[in-house]
Amino acid sequence: MIMNVIIIIFVLGVTYAWMIRGMFSSLLHLLCVITAGAIAFAFWEPLAMLLVKASPERGFMSFIESIAWGVSLVVPFVILLLVLRFATDKLVSGNITNSKVIDYAGGGICGLATAVISCGILVLGVGSMRVPTGFLGYQPLWYSTDRATGSGALVKADTLWIPVDTIVSKMYRHLSNGTMSTNESLGKWYPELELVGFASRVSPGDGAGRNAVSPDDFKVKATYTVGATDGSETLTDLLNDSINDEAQKYLDINSERVTKGHLAGFVVEFEPGAKERGKKGGQLVVSNGQYRLLLEDADGNTMTAFPIAAISESSEADMFGRWRFDANDIFITSVGGKSRVLMSFEYVIPTGYTPIAMYVKNVRVSTSSLPDPVEYANITERDRVILSGAILKGESVSRKLDTTNMIVYDSSIQSGFINRSFKISQMMSSQVAKRGLTLNEKNEVVDGVGTFDLKKDVGRKNVPQAKNLRVDRYAVSKGQVLIRIDISEESDFGLFSEAAKGALIDQPLLLIDSKGNEYEAIGYEYTDSKTFETRYTRGSTLTGLEDAPNLSRSRSDQKLVLLFIVTNKVMITNFAIGDLGVAEFDPPMEALGG
Repeated sequence: MIMNVIIIIFVLGVTYAWMIRGMFSSLLHLLCVITAGAIAFAFWEPLAMLLVKASPERGFMSFIESIAWGVSLVVPFVILLLVLRFATDKLVSGNITNSKVIDYAGGGICGLATAVISCGILVLGVGSMRVPTGFLGYQPLWYSTDRATGSGALVKADTLWIPVDTIVSKMYRHLSNGTMSTNESLGKWYPELELVGFASRVSPGDGAGRNAVSPDDFKVKATYTVGATDGSETLTDLLNDSINDEAQKYLDINSERVTKGHLAGFVVEFEPGAKERGKKGGQLVVSNGQYRLLLEDADGNTMTAFPIAAISESSEADMFGRWRFDANDIFITSVGGKSRVLMSFEYVIPTGYTPIAMYVKNVRVSTSSLPDPVEYANITERDRVILSGAILKGESVSRKLDTTNMIVYDSSIQSGFINRSFKISQMMSSQVAKRGLTLNEKNEVVDGVGTFDLKKDVGRKNVPQAKNLRVDRYAVSKGQVLIRIDISEESDFGLFSEAAKGALIDQPLLLIDSKGNEYEAIGYEYTDSKTFETRYTRGSTLTGLEDAPNLSRSRSDQKLVLLFIVTNKVMITNFAIGDLGVAEFDPPMEALGG
């Protein structure tokens, strides 16, 4: 309702403003608006990618990622429009006077078109930013609630009273396939342009999750199909699995039933940078809106499809499951503490259509660059490889370590170099902690980087005794364990040990479990004679030693402890820096919360 009122006021105001300026001036401005919009859309996708990549992981400017897709459309449009208006004003300094009727009628028509296009681009831009899914009461895409036809499927929903977003979307899509056609047309890759911004905002907390990622944050590793791909198979049998008694119901984006086709799966490996940040950091959260698939028929017409299910590791060790998107607000969360997370997304491919691109939070991946699909004849074959975890290919491939100087460390010895504890080594007050750290309602550190004075800020002498006023623990999610690895000078496998000799500063700091799964350092604690510094960023790993404070052989007061989040109950076998094996733990160290 609010969005509709704002748009009506905007359209009427702009239309009136140009109506009284006359037909010729209004026509020139309309041409400038159309041209500015076309150029803005042409640079929209690459500019958004640049902004997302440039956005820092934390700090004041980290908000750039959340507004990148909207800013990349609106700001170029405004700048281009101003430049074009300035140029036309210089080239055409005079005006043409017509009768008042012609000026008012022509000016009003051109002004209305200007208002609709400008407002449409603004709506599309704002809709691509990280705003709530219920922002100003407009939800162009939402869940189907009819269980008989397919509840939980994302379908076209609200339309505006003056559908400026849809009009602009159709207009520029048509131009990209006609007068302004290119090999990479907007109409081909964004057939539902007016919906993509909203789809990227479908996340927990009314759109509070991340709505953008960098292309470097994930990789589509494998593909597969289920059922006959010639279109001869009825979908009912394929929309079942070994867990549920009833076949899943499915509606496409236009709320239409699909009766024939096959399933296609895409296995995605997510890097640590794809995880949520801040208070919800450390885990990957996915929805069916943020992972869409683009389908193309034999005539070149394209259509968007959303996943019907996701496959991932379950909360039970070495178990895997297939989770349906068959109700409102279903969000699949990664479990454990693996640095890299593998998930698969399954889609219905109607007869006559072929997948040509997958979009991961708006990042486009062409299927032509992906491996050929593995073919599963039926759901029984697929479910068998789901239960074994084999469908998520590459999950247990071990890194080949250089073991030349690697030491064998007796992890049963409690020497203090390894510790399994959620506690912070230096207690502090909540007021002091908030200078650089984010706390939850339990006063646990959930995110941030902070440097504190040992004499004034931390330690029992400077911290209130009341539990609700002190901070002494890190927060971890269910199924995760915090492990601390001391790499100071006195440590048997510290940075100055023979085992760590030759370690590169830009290589990841790793714990490796018995199955080859890797866990990158998510923070550190550094202490010297004056300061205590901690970094705890579950949604962002250290790129290497270059992200940690420097240690010097000349100083005996320095201590550096790396922080790792690992999956509960796994057996940790190695500590490594990139491909350099530093320590082998014998016996393997079981990750149990301490």
